[in-house]
Amino acid sequence: MRNLMTYAASLTLAGVALLAPHVARAQNVSKTAMAGAYTVTLKVLPAEAFEGKNAEMVRDGGSEPNLLNGSEPPNHHLVAFVKKDGKPVEKGIVNIDYRPAGGGTWLPLPVVRMHVKGKGLDTTHFGNNLSMVPGNYDARVTVNGSPPAIFHFAVAGGSY
Repeated sequence: MRNLMTYAASLTLAGVALLAPHVARAQNVSKTAMAGAYTVTLKVLPAEAFEGKNAEMVRDGGSEPNLLNGSEPPNHHLVAFVKKDGKPVEKGIVNIDYRPAGGGTWLPLPVVRMHVKGKGLDTTHFGNNLSMVPGNYDARVTVNGSPPAIFHFAVAGGSY
């Protein structure tokens, strides 16, 4: 019986491994670059809640967040943490565009200004939840009209 259970578990893991490359898994990506005088850290994280008792983020302004229970549930949280002279930027005009790597049309991300629930304005960051399929991406971030910071990153299945 024990061998049968081990065999069944092995088959289940093998099935998951075969399906894994076809599913966009949220992963943690963190890259830092300069946008003029601003230090920008771009993060790609699992989608985060903005509402309900399990809310992780508090919206401070900007666009409306893409909610987890929306018509097209997001699978990632693409955000930029912005600092100037080592201090978090709590207010500013931040634009984030992204596209599949290698070219194509830049897609604007509706930018929400937010902070981590219960952590205060020192955790202010800008971005939103979105859906991304596996692959390589480019993102560009501008702050208050600065020259853009350009990032290259992979979502599970990409090669960066």
